[in-house]
Amino acid sequence: MPIDTGQQWVLAGRESELGAAGAALRQGGGVLLTGGSGVGRTRLLAAVLEEAAAAGRTVVTVGGVGGRRGSGGVRAFGSVAECLRWLRQSGGGQRMVLGCDDAHLLDEADAHRVYRTAAAGQLAVAATVRQDARHPVGVDRLWVEQLVERVEVAPFDRTATAAVLRARLGGRLDAGSLERLWSATQGNALVLRELVEHALDVGSLRREREVWSWSGLAGDPPRRLADVLLLWLRDLSAREEELVGMLAVAEPLEADAVARRGLASAAEALSRRGVVRVEQTGRRVRLRLALPLAGRTVVSRMPALTARRLRLQAAEAIEDGERTGPDEVLRTVTLRVAAGLVPERRLLLEAARTAVRRQEFARAEQLCRLVTDEGREGGEERGGGEERGAGRTAAGGDGEVALLLGQVLAGQGRHEEAEEVFASVRGRPGGAAGRAEAVAARVANIAFGLGRVETAAAVLEEERDRLGAAGAGSLLTARAVLAVLADRLPEAVAAGEAVVGLGGPGPASAGGDGAVVAGEAVAGLGGPGPAPAGRGEGAAGGPASWSGGTEAGGGAGVAGLLPVVAFARAELGDPGGASALLASWARQAEAWPEEALLDFRSVAAHCALVQGDLRAAGTAVARLVRGAAGAGRLGQLRAWVYQARLLRRRGRPEDAAALLWQAGAVRAGYDWLTSPSWVLALLAGALAEAGRHGEALRTLAEARSAQRAGVRRPVLDDAIGFERAVVLAHAGDRSGAAAQALEVADRAEAGGRLPAAIAALHLAARATDAAPSAARVQRLALRCRAEEARLQAEQVRALARGDAEALVAVAGRFRSLAALPAAAEAAEQAGRVHRAAGRRRKGRLASAAAQELCARFGGALPPWAEPGERGTDATAALTTREREVAALAAGGLSNREIADRLVVSVRTVENHLHRVYHKLGVVQRAALSELLVTRPVPEGGDAGAVGAGRTAQAGRAARPRPRPAGGEERGRCAMCAQPLGSAG
Repeated sequence: MPIDTGQQWVLAGRESELGAAGAALRQGGGVLLTGGSGVGRTRLLAAVLEEAAAAGRTVVTVGGVGGRRGSGGVRAFGSVAECLRWLRQSGGGQRMVLGCDDAHLLDEADAHRVYRTAAAGQLAVAATVRQDARHPVGVDRLWVEQLVERVEVAPFDRTATAAVLRARLGGRLDAGSLERLWSATQGNALVLRELVEHALDVGSLRREREVWSWSGLAGDPPRRLADVLLLWLRDLSAREEELVGMLAVAEPLEADAVARRGLASAAEALSRRGVVRVEQTGRRVRLRLALPLAGRTVVSRMPALTARRLRLQAAEAIEDGERTGPDEVLRTVTLRVAAGLVPERRLLLEAARTAVRRQEFARAEQLCRLVTDEGREGGEERGGGEERGAGRTAAGGDGEVALLLGQVLAGQGRHEEAEEVFASVRGRPGGAAGRAEAVAARVANIAFGLGRVETAAAVLEEERDRLGAAGAGSLLTARAVLAVLADRLPEAVAAGEAVVGLGGPGPASAGGDGAVVAGEAVAGLGGPGPAPAGRGEGAAGGPASWSGGTEAGGGAGVAGLLPVVAFARAELGDPGGASALLASWARQAEAWPEEALLDFRSVAAHCALVQGDLRAAGTAVARLVRGAAGAGRLGQLRAWVYQARLLRRRGRPEDAAALLWQAGAVRAGYDWLTSPSWVLALLAGALAEAGRHGEALRTLAEARSAQRAGVRRPVLDDAIGFERAVVLAHAGDRSGAAAQALEVADRAEAGGRLPAAIAALHLAARATDAAPSAARVQRLALRCRAEEARLQAEQVRALARGDAEALVAVAGRFRSLAALPAAAEAAEQAGRVHRAAGRRRKGRLASAAAQELCARFGGALPPWAEPGERGTDATAALTTREREVAALAAGGLSNREIADRLVVSVRTVENHLHRVYHKLGVVQRAALSELLVTRPVPEGGDAGAVGAGRTAQAGRAARPRPRPAGGEERGRCAMCAQPLGSAG
């Protein structure tokens, strides 16, 4: 149940600001809290004054703020003059604190009196000002002459939002709900408070088993929240109201389109006030309302005729712009439909197709229904249903519309309904390509939506026979994806070999079976292995690239099949060959549809990461991010995930976690490259690397729960297992981590996924003992062409032999690949071997090189590689299961909830907790969180948006932001507007 129903919970994320303000007062000065509307300046000032009063200081207030009236020495006055008159009578002094809320509203005379009194040493001032307001001269002189310390009160970042919500709810939110709440409120404390209280009242924010979940805001914002948002929009000029209205119905709008409407000055004014947010991607500048909920509030209060006029004006502004692509068609069609106009059928269909590609399924369904309604009315006018022609289906429209509707239903999680619609399209006219697309969409829905992989393979083979040679080639992509899903990667490579030689020379692991498998690909691939019972992960939209997508660039099916083949080759141990294959098609790929181009760029980034050259990976990820802006939610998801993977490899887990929080909230359709459970596991690994061990273990448990509910996907399942080993290793359970890593290595080797197997053995060897894995990793490395995997194998062999010089060489090669964290660890290991052999000077030099590398990437060595004697970790004696139980108990879960999460009995949980208490010497759960300590951020390092939280520096609360994914800044991320650079 919620533990804090008052307003104190919003202070849970303000520790650094409270500390900075309190320190300023204790040192004899004052404090000026600055920030925008609704960030919590007043509540924070009240807490500061309460603290001062509790310390024995006399507190006087004006402006309606103050501590508890029962606490010692708080006096409230109605005006500054009255307060200063009482001050003169009492004698004043630095033991007296004047609290003034909204000091920017003081007139010049009162502000000057406050300044003179503070300058005379008769009191200390604690005040708040709105940062976008004009301040009286007296207030400005307070901070210019250093009579007060300025502390910025910014909106909560994601970490602080998680903290305040834990304080309010007494438990944690799932990652997706946390991101949705933060995105809806942008960390504004007042809006967050109102939204959370409303969600608790209506039950949309509720505890599901062990974690809290928010289903989103249904309908318009409630009245109280709407009134709060409208206060934020008060005192607007007529032109500013016009712009706010246009953004409310049609955001984002191009800045040039706004200027053509004569609203440029209004946009500048609203930007200064923080009402409008400016987003720049390349040469594209767009405007949005800074608070997303404000737009919904404005629309809900807008007269119908005004809304209609603004929608039509916005549609005309978009049409008048330089861009006239599918996105613009979708937006203009949507606006005209909302205004009561129904565009022609061609535009409706084009917009519906774009909405499906963007995973905007609710909008796509509305457009599909309009098409079918229009067709029905047209048929009636022509004389009845018989005259609608062949190709009409039970869905109420022709085959193309039914296919779109099926994809929409699948994308919304209505998989049984989607299967009925897809089945109704079977055999309808539309050519081999159209029928193949319908088959591919149906197969995707069955495999990933209904979780029936074996059935999907059977349907695919049946439909391939029906389509004949003309359509069978277009289904190779679907067959290759099913092969990847079933961990039969050589079959996916062979499917590419059957189409203009895409497969190329397979990796050594394929042995002599390549020709046999290639022939099987042409004749008909065998179906994937048995699928588990249960339903699929997330929504399955069935992307068009499953059917091969396009003829552009040479050869039917190449656009869809090429990325799948390259992915399989990289996983089998030939990422260099896969990258070369992609590069040979790079020019043609630029003409492919957006979804096929997104797959192409995503797999290019994946191959570079598997190869281990972080410079090449940085270039590939930057290209993916730049192109992801037009690829809808799936593009957002991919961009954040691959950026995060790159950031972790560069030793910046805090920044990676910030992106993975966002990725975890994206509700994209089916994706063969990612899954919700894998994204959560990546987040858990990043949190562990950032030192947030307790939260990492809890997030890992959430990932494993999502994994059990989803479709069995061996490649991603092993990736999740690898992240579990990472979490355990960083949390101190080295033996548990090694055991988990060896399990992953066994499965990956059985599937021929050599880089994954070597990486798992590499982790086990580094966390515990390298000797048992040395021979095995050498054998695997001889069959693998991935540069990083070979380096990892050399490192394991050098550790097993105690060869310091080999470790130095490995460090140098990692450094040449821009893999600085890996290079630093190898260098420190070399130093340790030198010292063990009595070569102290060489040991010192190697360790110094490791520290220099750490300083370059701004991070630290992993805990198992840290030099010198480590302090005793109180939790080191815990087993893997005990550590997981302790982390979940520290997170506020009951024994029953822990049992449900870990799929064990309550009695087992009780026994584990009993042993945990005995080993740690504690008697209650509250003490567990203190023992699951966070590793401190190294001096000079970046605390990051997720990890160490925010720190007060130079008297103000610093707000770290994710750094660019590369060394030099070369533009901004299309997803999050952060700087994006190359590797370096």
